[in-house]
Amino acid sequence: MDTNTTVLTFGEIMMRLSPPDHLRIEQATSFDVRYGGAEANVALSLAYQGDRSAFVSIVPANRLGDCALRSLSAYGVDTGRVVRAGDRLGSYVFEVGASVRGNGVVYDRKYSAISRASHTDLDWASILDGVGVLYLSGVTPAVSDEMAVASREALAACRERRITTVLDVNYRGKMWTPERSQEVMAGLLPLVDVCIANDEDAPRGLGITCVSGSLANGIEERDGYVEMAREITERYGCKQVLSVIRNISSVESSEWMAMLYRAEGDDLLPGTVSAGGAHVFSPVYPVHVLEGVAAGDAFSGAYLHALLHGYAPQEAIDYAIAGSVLKLTIRGDSNLVTEDEIRAVAQAGGGGTRVAR
Repeated sequence: MDTNTTVLTFGEIMMRLSPPDHLRIEQATSFDVRYGGAEANVALSLAYQGDRSAFVSIVPANRLGDCALRSLSAYGVDTGRVVRAGDRLGSYVFEVGASVRGNGVVYDRKYSAISRASHTDLDWASILDGVGVLYLSGVTPAVSDEMAVASREALAACRERRITTVLDVNYRGKMWTPERSQEVMAGLLPLVDVCIANDEDAPRGLGITCVSGSLANGIEERDGYVEMAREITERYGCKQVLSVIRNISSVESSEWMAMLYRAEGDDLLPGTVSAGGAHVFSPVYPVHVLEGVAAGDAFSGAYLHALLHGYAPQEAIDYAIAGSVLKLTIRGDSNLVTEDEIRAVAQAGGGGTRVAR
């Protein structure tokens, strides 16, 4: 794939409010302000790795909307395709947990600009000009029925133009039901080249039950993820399926690894794939987590970089999980790490770090 390819991400960007110092919401007298959203996070990660990325959404033409887009454009993300309309930027409160008290999220996104928009507000013929890869997640069609239609139109337009499509199922139980997710995904995934499905995404978001969705014993179920990937490729025709697989002991302590499954005929990475498909696993990383939000987005951003640069399959999945675990060491939604930093972790393979001198 041409390394000058522009990756376009499509979704909602929001204002994130967090109580400082691990306080609970009820204790907070102030909030730290950042901006993010699954697709925005991926676009920023790509730009920070030196790739060409662009973001499209519907964002209000006010100062909060300006701040949200500036948080991306400051790092080199092209926001010129964003539609400026509506009255409200969605927000969410993210409460950082500790030990057995999990992280907490309270959404305040009802009536946001993108949730009130029509699918006709997005002219994909012009938006996709110069784009080589489209990325979106299951969050985008969950925003509203109109954005579900817009997501399908975007993917269909990409298929007509031979633009590579990537979708992270990214199931969010606070946004829609398993039944609605499965209905919508059944219409989207036949238009998708690369599917990313983690933990609870498969059983709840897709209705695939060969994995339990356990966050505590995912690594022990790794063979189930291979079967899950095979089922996704056979059911929907996706060329690749990727998964982050985790054992989470507490908010701060977990183990992370990843899988890449390639269906027969996959031509997105180097190397041929024999009948029945092929899969590779990354090393397992024991991680002390500073903040767990957006590590899946970091995984997507790192894998897209590997895809753009023609990494071999094992190198690609090793690089992707390294980008993901690095995000666990960074506060906020943005994975502010470079290609060199990700490569260094990937080459160490979970075996420790050195001081950069």
